Amino acid sequence: MASEKLIALFCVFVFSVSSFGYTFNDIPVEYWAGSGSNEAVVVIDFGADSYAFGYRWDSGTKNGKDLMDAVDLAGAMNYTQAAGFLNTISYGGYSNIGEGGWSADWWAYFTSTDGLNWTFSWDTAFSDRVLSNGSWDSWAHQTTEDYLPPAHSPTTPVPEPVTITLLGIGGLLLTKFRRVQNV
Repeated sequence: MASEKLIALFCVFVFSVSSFGYTFNDIPVEYWAGSGSNEAVVVIDFGADSYAFGYRWDSGTKNGKDLMDAVDLAGAMNYTQAAGFLNTISYGGYSNIGEGGWSADWWAYFTSTDGLNWTFSWDTAFSDRVLSNGSWDSWAHQTTEDYLPPAHSPTTPVPEPVTITLLGIGGLLLTKFRRVQNV
């Protein structure tokens, strides 16, 4: 009986903590570009997989395009733009995703303050989005011609400790149910 209460309390704790959002230390960042005391992250969501990339800077006004340029120059993620719009993104086996332009193959731009609750940024270009310390940006690949609202919001990469914890809880619950059935 006490173990059931402990498991229930632990589940409530895990799910309530996850509803507060993420910090940059909570997620698997592929790599960081730049240096400085300010940090921002961009999440690239290909639909099946999401990747987070970090950007650091010291002072001055920086925007979403500065973030993408720095991440592009620092590593293996590459992007192209045309007429001020992000056109394609390539990374991790995904090549030139989004090159369909304004068809059923495009990128939607989102911003967030916590990495969980995303706002579609339909009226602000990424070159106009002013970054602050702790900013979250995201590009989510869309495969529909319905532009407003986009078909899906970004998915922040799931931190591994949470995944392992949830698998452990599932295992404990299965063990408990088997014990009850054997009685």
